[in-house]
Amino acid sequence: MSAPPQDGSSLLAALVKSLAAIGALSVGAAARRAASTAGCYAIVALLFAVSLCFLTFASYRALELAMGSIQASLIVGCACLFLALVAALALQVRRR
Repeated sequence: MSAPPQDGSSLLAALVKSLAAIGALSVGAAARRAASTAGCYAIVALLFAVSLCFLTFASYRALELAMGSIQASLIVGCACLFLALVAALALQVRRR
């Protein structure tokens, strides 16, 4: 007698392999998009940080010329502390 036909099991195996390949391609594309998005956000965050440094230094220099270095340091330091506390409060409220 002849062996039973293997067409059903090989078709199922080919279908599983095809689905696995499509899934792997989809995951790869999603990972590339996520990495690209994260890189863009990192660039934007870096530009924000640099601009914040320049603005802080410019405000310090303006206050220093108007009031003196001690008062300027106190004002800029307190402003940064206040902004940090507001940001921490916003993070705590957002988590609840």
